Amino acid sequence: TVILAEEKANIEKLLEKKKFSWIQYGVSIVSDGWTDIQRRLLINFITYSLDGPIFLKSVDASGEYKDAEYLKGLFIEVIKEVGEDDVVQIVTDNAP
Repeated sequence: TVILAEEKANIEKLLEKKKFSWIQYGVSIVSDGWTDIQRRLLINFITYSLDGPIFLKSVDASGEYKDAEYLKGLFIEVIKEVGEDDVVQIVTDNAP
């Protein structure tokens, strides 16, 4: 577990450098919905900036009703996580 903790700290350091560019230039949030082999609806969230993409998280939306309110809640959560002042656009597919 020590090695894992050390590696996590290293990754966090690398991500901080990328996240710093968000403040200077802004960041896009990209989402993509897809269905896995077990028929679960998964929604991936990725940031993209001048320093490249960062995978944020994947949400299992299988048991949820995928309407505009549900998706709005997910996007608000991600925007707050990234930083409201730094987000310049949201890019998404048309998956339900």
